[in-house]
This record gives sequence, structure tokens and C-alpha cells, in this order.
Amino acid sequence: MGRNYGVSYKGSKSRIVEKLVEAIPCVGVDNFYDLFAGGCAVTHKMLLDGRFKHYFANDIDGQALRLFYDGLNGRYADETRWISRADFFRLKDSDPYVSCCWSFGNNQRDYLYSKSIEPYKKACHYAIVFDDYSLLKELYPDVCAACEVALNGIVDIHERRIKFRSVIGCKLADRSDSKLLRLSCTNDVDRLESLERLERLQSLESLERLERFEYSVSDYKDVEIKPNSVIYADIPYISTNTYNKKSSTSQSFNHDEFYDWCCSQRELVLVSEYQMPIDRFTEVWSTKHVQRICATKTSSTTERLFVPTRQLSKYNEMMNRVKDLDISKRSCVELSLFNGCQMMAMKLLGYE
Repeated sequence: MGRNYGVSYKGSKSRIVEKLVEAIPCVGVDNFYDLFAGGCAVTHKMLLDGRFKHYFANDIDGQALRLFYDGLNGRYADETRWISRADFFRLKDSDPYVSCCWSFGNNQRDYLYSKSIEPYKKACHYAIVFDDYSLLKELYPDVCAACEVALNGIVDIHERRIKFRSVIGCKLADRSDSKLLRLSCTNDVDRLESLERLERLQSLESLERLERFEYSVSDYKDVEIKPNSVIYADIPYISTNTYNKKSSTSQSFNHDEFYDWCCSQRELVLVSEYQMPIDRFTEVWSTKHVQRICATKTSSTTERLFVPTRQLSKYNEMMNRVKDLDISKRSCVELSLFNGCQMMAMKLLGYE
């Protein structure tokens, strides 16, 4: 599995972003706009690559965007909180970490766990993160004793989580037990991996290009686009037609209005979708993608990238610049290798 980009977010492009960015022209372009940034996977990749002079991320919701920005600045380096159901509903509108990492499917509305399983989740969290086995002992004394021995002396939370899973797995192999199975499901892989991903975002903190990153929480139409820019729009797909889902005033996304907006732009616009009106947009890139629906089910889809047809020649011209630069770089490398081989051969033959 490749590197994770951005923060956990439903519909994230993290799994395909390394392929996707190769279809976004960057040579001679100053600014990159991620207008529907979500969990900022594409912005993160662009920042790491340093393809542009300035980076702008926007999202009308903004919780995951704030989470990403805070992660870049090291805010979650020491994050270990257990968030209860009551904590979640009290904090979800003000704390991006709570809203995104402790909601079911990162939907920012519903608490991560059912009421029946929450005590088991809490017991495992306390054992793995706080080295506190009191809750686990009440639920399953013999498992608690085995975990205490196995985790003794291990400080790294990631390693503790792996060891905890191993202990529960061994116990399950010995006997079938519905209560123990609940403990097996409480390792909470997704949430702890989300936190680890946030911690790794700090690697950008030392990069100079972080100073060239700005974000906004606005409707896409209100974002001022500077000249010499590329605009990337990962819009709400027409099959999941909701915009600003977290808001109590959740509204349907107006695709026709967006199509009109795209076709009126002077700067190049690239749109991620499964399908677009063929009379107004042209597909320029696609890739097959397997996405997880739930823990045991996946589906295969084809992700596509479109440009307004009126901008197709502009897109091709900009991509040709990228190809020309790649050819130029390759030629320089080949020439350097050739010259290096010549010098080595002359030395072997006794010529200096």
C-alpha cells in the first residue's frame, strides 16, 4: 500500500492521487487551487511535490480542512483523548479532530460507536493508549492479564496496538466467544491510523512551501482565482448529491450551476467525477479504483478527470509543456550518463 495523503475523509482521493496529479499540468503555472478540498489529499500531494509557487485549498464545510492545517502545524503530536458519545456531540461543531476522527465513516454527524460496543472500545483505548487495564479487567479478566504481559515495556502506541491485536487474535483462535469477538473489533484500526496520519503531517512543518499554503472556508463561487492558475474541483458526485452534509441546512449541490461556472473560467479547470455532460466537457484521464464500502465489502469504479471542452486545446498545450520538460530532463540525464561513461572508458584506457 502506498503513502496516505491528507486526513481521513469520505471520498478522499488518497489512494489514486499519485496517478491523478500526473494529469494536472504544472509547468509555468504559479497557483494551484483545490476548490473542494475535503481531506486535502490532492493539496497534500502537491505540497510535497512542490509543483507550484502557491497553494490554495477551499471547502465549504472546512472541518477536515482545519484538521489538515492543524495537523501540518503539529497540533496533534500528543493527542491521546478518549472521546465519549457525550463528548462527541458537545465538541463536534468546534473541534475538527472530534468531528472527523470520532464520527462514523468520517461523516461528522454520527458518533463512531454504537451504545452497546462503546464500553469495549473505551476499555481497549485505555489499555493501549494509557496503559490502564482497569476497564478491560472488568470486562474480561484473563484477556486483560495476557495483554498486560504482552504490552509491558512497549511505549509506542502503534506497536502496542499491533501487539494488542495479536493477543486478542490468539485468544479467539482458542475459543469462540461473542464477547471476545467484540474486543477483537475494538482495536479501532481506522481511528488510530487516522491519528498516526495526522502526526505524520508534521513532516511538512519544516518545509518552506508550507508558508505558501492558504486555505478558506467558502462557497467555491466566492473564491478569488488569481491569474496563471490551475483549478482542481473534486465536486460532490452526482450520485451522492449533497453539498455541505454536516450543516443543519444541508443543501443539494447545483451541478448545472457549477457546469456554467466552469465554462466561464479563464483559468484551466479540471473536474473529478464519474460522468459529466458530454456536450460541454471532455474526459482527459481515468483510472480504475477499488473502494471499500464497509469492513468486508468493496466495489470497483472508474475515476475520471474532465475539462470544459472549450479549454481542451489549452489543456493539451499545457500538458505538452510537461512532456517537453520530461524529455529535456531525460536527455540531460542520458547525456550526463554518456559523458560519465566516456570519462570512465578513457581512464580505463590510460587517457586522462
